[in-house]
Amino acid sequence: MIYRMRIYKANVAAVDAFNEFFNSYLLPVQLRAGARLIGRWQTEDCRIVAIWEYDTVEAYQSIQAMVQSDPESEQAQVHRRTLPDFFVEREEVFMTDTVAK
Repeated sequence: MIYRMRIYKANVAAVDAFNEFFNSYLLPVQLRAGARLIGRWQTEDCRIVAIWEYDTVEAYQSIQAMVQSDPESEQAQVHRRTLPDFFVEREEVFMTDTVAK
């Protein structure tokens, strides 16, 4: 398994819109493509942290290709352009499990 962590430093004025957009537009497309969301959290200092799980790097790449080609992704991005800036910075890292099983 591999895990993808994204950390956004959210724009405080737009954090509610960011969360709504994610839940209404982005999450359904990701789940339909086979992505597995472990969790998505908001910190006290307005960071948004999301962790996704994938079987392999190749599975991640395949899922991302499906997401990008999904017509709802295009519709989401058209809608996104009508909204305020959601975040001021974004970080993404891939992780592997180090717990012995």
